[in-house]
Amino acid sequence: MANLIRAIFGIFWLAATGFLGLLVYVVLQTEGDPRMLWAWLTLSALSFISATFLAYNIIFGHHDRHPSHHHHA
Repeated sequence: MANLIRAIFGIFWLAATGFLGLLVYVVLQTEGDPRMLWAWLTLSALSFISATFLAYNIIFGHHDRHPSHHHHA
């Protein structure tokens, strides 16, 4: 089940990256105002970083677990 969830989030990341790439391409081709262009590029970059961070935590999060050393009295 965990592998299925990781695969779904990997596909989500690929789809989000593809869509953001398409968005950046369209904005670069159509936007004439430099301020609006930078606003769109910043929004796209932040969205990509967010999607990448989420996918990284879901896919590779199980590798970062440390055994807990709880002492119950």
